[in-house]
Amino acid sequence: MTDHIPFLAATDKDVFDLLMSSKTRMSESALLSIALGRGIIYSSRTKRERLASDIALLPHDFLSISRLIERREYHNKNEKRAYVDIDVALTHEKIDDVVSRYRAEVSGQEDVTTQQRRTKDVYVNIAYDDIDYSKTRLIQRQRRDTGVEFVIGDGKTTIRMPATEKARSIVDRIIRHASQIKLRDLLRNDLSLEGLSAEERTAFFINIMRTIPGYQLQTVVSVKCFSERDDISDDFDLDMERGERAAENELVGKINSVALSGMNLLQSEEYQTLRRNGFFITSVTWRALQVERPHDLLQLDISFDEPQPGKGFRFGVRVARRLADGELTNDFRPLERLQQPALWTIIERTSSKVLAELRSSQLEQQSSAERGAGA
Repeated sequence: MTDHIPFLAATDKDVFDLLMSSKTRMSESALLSIALGRGIIYSSRTKRERLASDIALLPHDFLSISRLIERREYHNKNEKRAYVDIDVALTHEKIDDVVSRYRAEVSGQEDVTTQQRRTKDVYVNIAYDDIDYSKTRLIQRQRRDTGVEFVIGDGKTTIRMPATEKARSIVDRIIRHASQIKLRDLLRNDLSLEGLSAEERTAFFINIMRTIPGYQLQTVVSVKCFSERDDISDDFDLDMERGERAAENELVGKINSVALSGMNLLQSEEYQTLRRNGFFITSVTWRALQVERPHDLLQLDISFDEPQPGKGFRFGVRVARRLADGELTNDFRPLERLQQPALWTIIERTSSKVLAELRSSQLEQQSSAERGAGA
């Protein structure tokens, strides 16, 4: 961190703004701890603003400021994930070559390190400075990390990444370098719902929930919809007085019934009401129980960066905490590192399979319609 602070002076106001910039990470208890570390004891009832003001007035050296910035930084342990498949099984040597070219391209701007995880997987960490001039001066420049993982399969390579704009741009450049090495444009398979009807999009979400191998759907937690009509807000929650919120709640219950008992959601009154108003499903959050031991309870969600065209697929997985007696709670935490590969692979393979089946069915229907028209 200290290597990336672009100045050697900070005013009292700079420190105060830093301490007040995040109530979550610079809470009253955190500020009391900082003050105690300087030998100052405050009442637990002392207001946060008073604590920040007093701490800002204390002498601070470079190391002290650096520690405050590090304490303030946000480390997202539950980032949404994304992936892309390319039509070649890259070897470790080829991946090293690709990473070396990328490292040379961003030399002086990003720090790129590589490590091998498991037999076939290669993990690349990219550290970079994220600059946001709208923030207070001490946190305008923050050091961030993005992890990109290569999973080598049969005839393809899956590239995993956080579902962020930065990570996607890094992967785009990596694929470009890989294409140059292979002397051809690599075919990339980005999961997208473009060209699918509203009914097919709904089937995409429902089929994923119903076919996650090894897990049984327990309940649908929430559903989000999007409208293509200009006279209706894209945000479902803003249309409560129009009655759509009630329809959404009914839809959640209906999806539960569909996924659990096979009922036809597409013919339901709730879904037809949404459809007539220009809405289609863009995001679903649900809970699923592991069929075999240890019978973990997961909370999963799938959505898209661009809901209307259905582009930028992303997913998240959290696991329920357990009490000392093994009882499951409704408090869900990020996955442990050892849990991540298997569960991420399940989501990736299931989503790809479901979309491929929908595309295949769509082509069959089109071919059948063309044969009927020809007859």
